[in-house]
Amino acid sequence: MAKESKKVLSEIEKKEWNELYQYVRKSILFYDEKQSLPSSLVLRLKGLTKGKYLDNRNIKDKAKYSYKIVLYAFQICRPAIMSGIAGKEFKNEMGKFNYICKIVENNLNDVYLRVQKSEKSEEKVRSMEIDSLDYEGATYNRKTDEKENKKLDALW
Repeated sequence: MAKESKKVLSEIEKKEWNELYQYVRKSILFYDEKQSLPSSLVLRLKGLTKGKYLDNRNIKDKAKYSYKIVLYAFQICRPAIMSGIAGKEFKNEMGKFNYICKIVENNLNDVYLRVQKSEKSEEKVRSMEIDSLDYEGATYNRKTDEKENKKLDALW
């Protein structure tokens, strides 16, 4: 049996993963500094990035979202998540997190498309040549001849 090589995260991916982890831990689940996410929740969270229920090497990846996209989805869905879990009773933390992940999962493609569109428009703006727009400034041309109004002269 050949050993599978572990994927090494780049520095950017590590930073994005940490931001996502901290956001979910503090802003979604309201854990304090002494608590960490259980491994089952971490696997569920990482599974979102690959379009799977849980991050598992035995199941083929169905998608490839960056941690940043998943973070944006959590941020956008936060009001829906908070109102959704406010009136519900859950058996355990995993049931609550599955409910939360389902809300996020339903919005992942929308968030992905919005980010792609935003990046394309930013790239367009960066690639535009501004030097070719020889702008000299606005000039004002009066349409009528200068006529003095003599009616108000008596007041001065």
